[in-house]
Amino acid sequence: GLGMGLATGKAVDAVARQPEASGKINSILLLGLALTESTAIYGFVSALIMMFTLA
Repeated sequence: GLGMGLATGKAVDAVARQPEASGKINSILLLGLALTESTAIYGFVSALIMMFTLA
């Protein structure tokens, strides 16, 4: 959500300041966004497991 938007905004600012580094910035951004999204997926899966095993 908010963290992903902030990270994307900072990456856009960085590319605007240093266009020659856009490839490296994009790869780091994608890795960070994937890690951020994976925590949400882990939380969702954990909630499903608890819902179906504890109920």
